[in-house]
Amino acid sequence: MKIAISSDSTLSISQTESKEIGIFVLPLNVIVDSKEYHDDIDISKEELATFMRAGSHISTSTPTPFEIETFFDAIFAQGYEQVVHFTISSKLSSMFELFTVTCKEKYGDKVLVIDSLAVCSFMANHVLEALKYRDEGFSALEIKEKITPRICSEFVIFIPESLTFLKNGGRVSPAVAAIGNFIGLKPILSFENGEIGKKGATRHIKKAIEDELVELKKKNYDASKYSIDILQFDTSAANIELMYHFLERHFPGFDIHLRPLSINVCAHTGPGTVGFGFNLKVGATI
Repeated sequence: MKIAISSDSTLSISQTESKEIGIFVLPLNVIVDSKEYHDDIDISKEELATFMRAGSHISTSTPTPFEIETFFDAIFAQGYEQVVHFTISSKLSSMFELFTVTCKEKYGDKVLVIDSLAVCSFMANHVLEALKYRDEGFSALEIKEKITPRICSEFVIFIPESLTFLKNGGRVSPAVAAIGNFIGLKPILSFENGEIGKKGATRHIKKAIEDELVELKKKNYDASKYSIDILQFDTSAANIELMYHFLERHFPGFDIHLRPLSINVCAHTGPGTVGFGFNLKVGATI
């Protein structure tokens, strides 16, 4: 059976890269001042950062059933008989439920929807792992069974530049954001088990990073199984260099990669966001 591997664009793989790799990526929507754009089709992350820094109102929306059906119809038109599709974490979005219901009604068991419980490059590694199993000849159900143990294997720390965009998304109150921004507080967010948590706030990024890395050492990550991803959205070169410096010092021997945040995450954390996380490598098992 000819199986396609697909995902929504939360996995942060561009349309061009997806074609080279051999996967299908459904672009998500971002709304800027009431005008809708499609990720990596008619808006880039650089353009989104410009809009956000200029004070535009930003929001996101799920694809319509028509967009979902158009996406899968195009895949089946290429001769594929079944699709394994990954969605952004169900703890952050209704996408998994939407795709499950829509695809069940239209395609039955021809589309198998998997809740990645992940975002960005961490989601991408699950998708690439599925692609590897597909190429090895496994069925859609076997792919899901093999992927399931690696779900929720990542741990990520995000540090947005300010509280402004978290306020706009309803994650902090206007009063907290105003006071925090006035005294220079930067939020510290975690991503674990498919959901975002608030770890606190800091006025001293260097100390905050050091403290988090000391804690992460206790998890005893294996460099042969995990790589470290630095995540960024319109982040200064100085902050990215700082992140590299700390990670190389605390975790020598680990592969370190610079990765983009996905556009739907960018829309909520805002430009200047930087983060890092441990990502289970493709081919590695827990």
